[in-house]
Amino acid sequence: MTCKRLIIAAAVMAVAAVTAQAQTLSIGTSPVGTLNYSTGNALGKVMTDSAGLRARVVPFGGGQHVLPLIGRKELELSISTATDTINAFEGKEDFKGKPNPSLRAIGKVFPFAIGWYVKKDSPYKTLTDLKGKKIAVGFTASSAQERFFRASFATYGVTEKDFDGVQAPHVVRGADDFMQGKVEASTFAVGAGKIAEANAKVGGLRFLNVPDSADAIKRLRTVLPRASVSVLNPAPQFAGIVAPTKLIFEDYLVVGGTQISDGDAYKLAKVLYEEQAKLAGIAKTYEQYKTAELGADRGVPFHPGAMKYYKEKGIWKGN
Repeated sequence: MTCKRLIIAAAVMAVAAVTAQAQTLSIGTSPVGTLNYSTGNALGKVMTDSAGLRARVVPFGGGQHVLPLIGRKELELSISTATDTINAFEGKEDFKGKPNPSLRAIGKVFPFAIGWYVKKDSPYKTLTDLKGKKIAVGFTASSAQERFFRASFATYGVTEKDFDGVQAPHVVRGADDFMQGKVEASTFAVGAGKIAEANAKVGGLRFLNVPDSADAIKRLRTVLPRASVSVLNPAPQFAGIVAPTKLIFEDYLVVGGTQISDGDAYKLAKVLYEEQAKLAGIAKTYEQYKTAELGADRGVPFHPGAMKYYKEKGIWKGN
């Protein structure tokens, strides 16, 4: 073989080796139209553009579907609630008897704000005003959505029997039913694209205040132990927040598996720390997290690659 052919062959082999080593990191999300999908899509784009990582967004039904797939090494990443992540790691609640010990936290990011919404000009001020009315119920296609639904009912001190419930598998269907006039209220995360669509379709919507008495918070935490009720102020990206509104908040984590290399996890942590503005430019929800809190413990072990980065930045807060 000539010298020139040897050089070409070596170059081809080198490219093949790099290609073989390159891992596509699949991000499991909730269905298209949800805030979870939007944030997953933003993360995938910035990972690709700024960190040279190959990313693929795969819509699923919710945490009970996505996290076990990460545990089985069929996906690499998700953005999941702290409660879902802990339950999946330990094998409790929706994951009872099926722990996923290979789950690893990459970073604690934003809190999702969840509430019930109605038409802006409706007379309803609280969910209890809707007793006997048609509202969306169920949301069993997503463990996080179903749990938020149960938690909100607990917080208000109501049950499904108080309403003329219309079953919805997920919040996107609930929003569609709301826009079609099939229900007078449904629940969703503030800031989602579907909520902006519904807001435009019905001539304005309005989120209802969640009660925040000591008893209400106690009932809330029987379902969502790490949740809280806080005030969200109006902002252009928050359709339906027409005045300071009390909503349920829970932290979300970027979660990966041990199948992610230390180097890739390090790059992911770097994206979360250094590229917040780019992430927020695609999905405004990313404006809400504090980079100093990325390494805060939320009950699940951190990936060693992410841990290394946060230690270098002096923001590691784990054990």
